Amino acid sequence: MSALTRRSALALAAGALAAGQAEAAAPVHRCEDLIDAIGVNVHLGHGGTPYVERFAACAEALDTLGVRHLRDDIVLTGGEPAGQFARIATLAARGYRFSLVFYDGLTPGPRVPPDQFAAIARWAAGGLVIAEGGNEPPIAGRRDLPRLSADHQTALFRAVRADARDSAVWVAGPSYIQGNVAAADNLAAVVDLGNIHAYPGAEHPETGGGGSLARFIAASRPVFGPAPVIATENGYHTALATGSAHLPVSEGIRARYLPRLLLWSYLQGVRRTYIYELISSFDHGDGDPESRFGLLAYDGRPTPAFTAVRNLVRLFGGGAAASGPGDIEAEPAAPTPDLVSARFARRDGTLLVPLWLGIDGWDRRSLAARPDVPPRAVDILLSRQPRSLRLHRFADDGSVRVEGLRPERRVSVQVTDRLGVLEIT
Repeated sequence: MSALTRRSALALAAGALAAGQAEAAAPVHRCEDLIDAIGVNVHLGHGGTPYVERFAACAEALDTLGVRHLRDDIVLTGGEPAGQFARIATLAARGYRFSLVFYDGLTPGPRVPPDQFAAIARWAAGGLVIAEGGNEPPIAGRRDLPRLSADHQTALFRAVRADARDSAVWVAGPSYIQGNVAAADNLAAVVDLGNIHAYPGAEHPETGGGGSLARFIAASRPVFGPAPVIATENGYHTALATGSAHLPVSEGIRARYLPRLLLWSYLQGVRRTYIYELISSFDHGDGDPESRFGLLAYDGRPTPAFTAVRNLVRLFGGGAAASGPGDIEAEPAAPTPDLVSARFARRDGTLLVPLWLGIDGWDRRSLAARPDVPPRAVDILLSRQPRSLRLHRFADDGSVRVEGLRPERRVSVQVTDRLGVLEIT
């Protein structure tokens, strides 16, 4: 392995995807599907971290965030469930669902024998929905390592399939990164889900460069075949003093990018994206990326990114259930350079139209935000007269400003690289 950190998957790739394509011809998506496609990483078995030392506060923060899917790596002590599983069971009882990593022994950390799957599922108290292969196994270093990884994955797949009580559990492949992807065996027959760590680095979510989401997906296909893909790690860190090749962004840019990243990943077909991570596990200063990934700072302080994700989840998950979605339609009147848009039906019958410019807002050399580009006027055509129109504008501090618009069939919206969501009822 190179000296890059294990989260430096940004350099891997093949293929490209042009950003900024309008979604006018796309079908209407369901808001609940977007919410279900968002997860966050936790480390409930890592002693000495806030996840263990301040578990109650972390659980409260999860409730505030509104994300119901969690990813954790299994830590076994003496072959018995540690306090980690008590914490998992507590959250499972509150409706949280887990992807759990079964370590293969090729990366640091104790191997998790696949034949313990049934016991682990029982310890998880109904919270386990995805059993995941090894985490970033470094298989490119020796000729025998790809086969050892594949054997572990095969055993895990068979153990899940053999346990009739948990037939609903899906099996995800290992999260290979960097040159290890090309070294991996074909695992299409022993996965339900492909697995990528699609960090864009300091690039914007819609980039066609080295951090392109499409490149990560394309590179995974020879390993996982046509299986649906999940990104079990993705996000940005804010360690501005780092010397790592995994470059940072500011707190404000991270808050600007994360809602776009979650929407972009969903629109590109990623089944679920797990943000890395809920709370920073360490506080080793601004030179350490691992200390600056958390949506919550090490001391529990919500970052602007936490607020932005919470507000995205609340907006798309809000509203009381109605008999069915409204029949109003909305489409951009004409193509606009760099525009990304889509249509989402909320369960209360409201139509949400997210709009943003998929452009780069961060200067990686100066480590500063680029000057704002002038807003672009986008006309949205509605199929009938709306009762009300509101525009939700996300800011770099994570807050959202709501603006009332005239309820007309043609509405002009000033679009920037900060997410805006048109709410139509």
